[in-house]
Amino acid sequence: MAKMTPHDLKCPHCGNKQKTMIWDTLNITLESDLKNKLYAGEINRFECKKCLKKSVIDVPLLYHDMTQQFCVQYFPPKALDDSDFLRQFNLDGSFAMTALSLTLAKSSAYLTRPHIVFDMNELLRYVAFRDRIPAIKLR
Repeated sequence: MAKMTPHDLKCPHCGNKQKTMIWDTLNITLESDLKNKLYAGEINRFECKKCLKKSVIDVPLLYHDMTQQFCVQYFPPKALDDSDFLRQFNLDGSFAMTALSLTLAKSSAYLTRPHIVFDMNELLRYVAFRDRIPAIKLR
């Protein structure tokens, strides 16, 4: 399921505070229109109601495709400097197993090993890559 949560954010241009919905997870199998919104740059954008300027909200985002059974986890590049963030991973770059990931492994193992990216353009390129593989294999 796709998940977004409301946050009170301040416009980086004029300082106006307003409630903004931030996407945490995009499940494009259940809500296919989210893929188009992602490619259009409409996901996690702050649009100020006062000055009308738009800004990127640079937060983690999980892209999930149940049909093709893959997921991509975006993290902001600044996470690389956070030792608490890095402690969540094993030496091979996989997430350290938790009770939640063990439960997921039983139902959908691919969810425990997301493709990790630190650039939103790389997330988009990886999704395009995964979308093109079945088309070539079916020829």
